[in-house]
Amino acid sequence: MLPVYKKIQESYIYGDYPVMADSEGQFYCRAVHKILSDKYDQRVCGSGCPCYAGENDKGEVVCRYGALGEVKNLTPQECLDKTEKEIREGRVSLFPAVKGLSPFLTKAYEYAAIAHKNQKRKGTDVPYLTHIITTLNYAMQLTDDEEILAAAILHDTVEDTWLTIDAIRQELGDNVAAYVYAESENKREDRPASDTWEIRKKETIEHLKTASHDVKIIVLSDKTANAESLVREWRQVGDEIWLKFNQSDKSKQEWYYRSCEKALKEFSDTDVMKCYQKYMGELFG
Repeated sequence: MLPVYKKIQESYIYGDYPVMADSEGQFYCRAVHKILSDKYDQRVCGSGCPCYAGENDKGEVVCRYGALGEVKNLTPQECLDKTEKEIREGRVSLFPAVKGLSPFLTKAYEYAAIAHKNQKRKGTDVPYLTHIITTLNYAMQLTDDEEILAAAILHDTVEDTWLTIDAIRQELGDNVAAYVYAESENKREDRPASDTWEIRKKETIEHLKTASHDVKIIVLSDKTANAESLVREWRQVGDEIWLKFNQSDKSKQEWYYRSCEKALKEFSDTDVMKCYQKYMGELFG
């Protein structure tokens, strides 16, 4: 069994609340249990976020998870501090239980939140779970198959955390485990990542030539989420963004992203691929 947190009865009130940001654009996000910025950070509110409940008549994003009651009366830091205290005291779990999310996807999200706890997006203070939620935002536009969606949630766990394929198979079944395995790179931990970058990316491109349609959904969703995050940061720092990666040569990054596009050409008419192409155009011209 996975070493998950004990199931705890949530003490918060369920309800619909706008996502409230302060004058600096900071807001507390219950899904990732961190303070984010709606001006600079990757925003996770969307169809793939378990707390998302659409928009109100003012166009504000509405949070299904009415965390801490009247959120608007608390600062983002007060929301974070109060929730952290209740997690420590065992009154709520790390990952929020919300109405409208199936038990199957709730389990996948819970495992991902625990496995990626305290991980950040490379070179930023943005919680890694924002990438997971954004990946699911895109995957949900391509399929409603919950096994594929669960694998999209868990797609980086085996590659980047202690979670194993066997554990995923035991808890979520053979199909989810197979999808996650197919999307995981062999990182060759015995060698510097910069030395193996091109080898690993060529392996990914070759794999996509024979991968199933279901696996390609996860790959396209993952790559589009990565491209979205890159564009947000690129708008702030320009081409300096590439310096933080194991491969700092922009031309090689472009080669990889455009090679993935060619390998995923069966999705050319989808909105997700159109987003991917738009992001590449902004990044690479």
